[in-house]
Amino acid sequence: MKISKKVFFSCSMRGGFGRVAQEELRRIPDIIEELGMVVISRHQTSERFMENESQLTEKAIHDRDYGWLKDADLVIAEITNPSLGVGAEIADAVNLGIPVLGVYRREYERQISAYIRGKAGVVCRAYSDHDELKDVIRVFML
Repeated sequence: MKISKKVFFSCSMRGGFGRVAQEELRRIPDIIEELGMVVISRHQTSERFMENESQLTEKAIHDRDYGWLKDADLVIAEITNPSLGVGAEIADAVNLGIPVLGVYRREYERQISAYIRGKAGVVCRAYSDHDELKDVIRVFML
């Protein structure tokens, strides 16, 4: 029996939705699951995300997310919208030896952090639409 890879999905939520709308971000975990992987961190794509998160302490949020991160086989981070939290999750994943795929909308390529794009242990790829994003993720899995 084939065991599915566990994916920690990371994206900016609290910093506003900026360049990528919440509806588009919500579709990404579905794409990951269509490719046969299990997303272990879908909480941030919930319509009631902010309401649910407001019930937790900051430490509880960190500890929960870090636990999911340690349990992941890989991280897929949508990095179009700048986020300190996503950057910290990427750094933690690299330090834990977990492969990271950072994906971003092609039209914002010049505004994506050079530090993240140049970081060892992180593969960054642009996409134009969900079909291309699916292909990017599929190639990363090979």
